[in-house]
Amino acid sequence: MGLLDEFKSASIFGKIVFILLFLASFCIIIAFTCTGWGESNETYGGGYKVHWGLWRICSNKEFTSSSVCTDVSGWANDWYAFTQAASCFGFFGILVAFFLVILYLFVGKCKGNGEVATGAAILCLVTGVILLVGCIVFGAEFDDVYYDRQVGANSRWEFWLSYSFGLAIVASLLEIVSGVLLILECKKGGGTSASG
Repeated sequence: MGLLDEFKSASIFGKIVFILLFLASFCIIIAFTCTGWGESNETYGGGYKVHWGLWRICSNKEFTSSSVCTDVSGWANDWYAFTQAASCFGFFGILVAFFLVILYLFVGKCKGNGEVATGAAILCLVTGVILLVGCIVFGAEFDDVYYDRQVGANSRWEFWLSYSFGLAIVASLLEIVSGVLLILECKKGGGTSASG
């Protein structure tokens, strides 16, 4: 039986979870690696934008002798460090849960195994909630610290949340919904024992 046949024979919840976790993986990989959690307006420090990511803060200023990115992976800022840690949990949780769902849907001894589905469900719920809390902390603190910040008598920097932040929230919600659907899958008996 081919992969397409295996996918067609899966339950509706299994198919939906596979698609949701695929989309969540796509979203969290972009959110985890790109500098789009927050950004500034064009007037920041002389007409260039600043982009905030989990691991670095970069500008779009060209042709400069200084670095255009600042590494913040070890920044001693509690809320930022919490967001980084929560995002790591969410990132790895989504990828591992997606791997478990692939095992659950396509691999002989794991196909239809309720323990695999339950493990994936628990992982989705726990790491999805952790990622969502990390996003909430980042959004609240970023807004408090950076939005509409006065610098000097006549200068104001405006920062706002951006696409990576939004993708991280989408990934966390997709992961949580996947966890709920996997629990429903187990309760309806779609994954109670391994089939060989």
